[in-house]
Amino acid sequence: MQKLLAAIQQIAQRRRISLYVVGGAVRDLGLGLKAIDIDFATPQDGLALCRDIALELKGTFVPLDENEGVARLVYRGMVVDFASFKGGVQTIEEDLGRRDFTINSIAMPLDAWLSCGDLASAIDPFGGCADLDKKYIRLTYKDAILDDPLRMIRGFRLLTLPGFTLDPSFVTGVKQHRAKIALVSVERILSELHLIMKSGIAGEIISQMVDSGLLSEILGELTVGRGVNQPSSHHLDVFDHNLEALRCMDQIVAEPGRFFPESQAVFTKYLQAPGRILWLKWAALCHDIGKTLTFKEDGGKITFYNHDQKGARVFHDMARRLTFSNRDTSRVELFISQHMRPFFLCNNLREGGVSTRACLRLAKAIGDDLPGLFMLAMADSLAGKGENKPERMEEELNDLFKIIHATIEEKIRPVLSGPPLLTGKDLIGAGLAPGPIFKEILEEAEQLHVDGTLGDKKSARSWLRKRTGL
Repeated sequence: MQKLLAAIQQIAQRRRISLYVVGGAVRDLGLGLKAIDIDFATPQDGLALCRDIALELKGTFVPLDENEGVARLVYRGMVVDFASFKGGVQTIEEDLGRRDFTINSIAMPLDAWLSCGDLASAIDPFGGCADLDKKYIRLTYKDAILDDPLRMIRGFRLLTLPGFTLDPSFVTGVKQHRAKIALVSVERILSELHLIMKSGIAGEIISQMVDSGLLSEILGELTVGRGVNQPSSHHLDVFDHNLEALRCMDQIVAEPGRFFPESQAVFTKYLQAPGRILWLKWAALCHDIGKTLTFKEDGGKITFYNHDQKGARVFHDMARRLTFSNRDTSRVELFISQHMRPFFLCNNLREGGVSTRACLRLAKAIGDDLPGLFMLAMADSLAGKGENKPERMEEELNDLFKIIHATIEEKIRPVLSGPPLLTGKDLIGAGLAPGPIFKEILEEAEQLHVDGTLGDKKSARSWLRKRTGL
């Protein structure tokens, strides 16, 4: 990156153009973090400047906002953004005065950025460096929220910076103007929410958004669970239980071996795949979102029959409203729809064991996300601490995972990954007419293959003849 910036600086000097490093890169420098992406502000036309530099360096020019003069240079995997001063102002100080938070309203001339490793040469008209030292998130100017209501969510998102706190006046402003978040595109809102969810303190940050009233404006499907009571196995209402499950998921993702000690390597590997942490955080927050629509109380007994399936549908609609990707939507839906199965199987475990048939059904339903499903179940269990909660619930989930995972790896995966012993063609060849019976027979043959009763096509065909009498 330094070589690229030095090349850009040479071009800027030759053309007598002022370039200032701004935003997150400067903030990260003040926090002792390595800057990955660089943002430039310039009094010139940022779009034209970026195009010219990309042409000279043989990089890729990507226009981002032609009206605001914002563009991106992509060069050998590195990304640098260029933007004209905001609102057509003439000085860097004026540009900084239009930015959201003081810790983002610090600039450094590019030559100073290249020559020193601290903020000694920073342009800091609004006390951003002092706020970095204090770890304090404060608006740069009074009407910053009104100028862009997304800044309400972004302020909470900045809490992902370790140890930072919010200025009380910012929270007051959020409470006052929270309804204006409806003026912001859902795509921008979702981008900020995803960044919060990917952090290690998503539950803590979402909790603060609840207290400000902002979350009810964004995720009303969740907050309607406030005041909806639960059975005595729980100590929280539906909404607070969902929120507590998210906090627990933060802990499980951070230290899976603490909750699944013998299977730490399995969970660590599972979490390395892109997207999975994000899915698990959303699933934890929304896993009981269907309970408000399935609540029934009869003779003092509270039930939520089929809340998992209803919740998956509610999440689907919410995700569509928020413009989740199809992939993210389907994976979170799957977790929500299946989240009760580990608890049902724990009942089987107490009563004598878990059959290979049950393991096969779960494997086919959840696929490679078995570890994720059990992490969700663990978060759900940890979030419920009512007096009638089954004893050793978390230990049982750990034991159950070991049993099911071993069964899948040793018996089920080899069967599902290989060719089936029987196909529809075999059934037709045996004299059967296509119909619903095909699915029944093929699933039964698959189960017998997993159990070891059927080992090859010959034994499968022999079984088929006895099964059908043909």
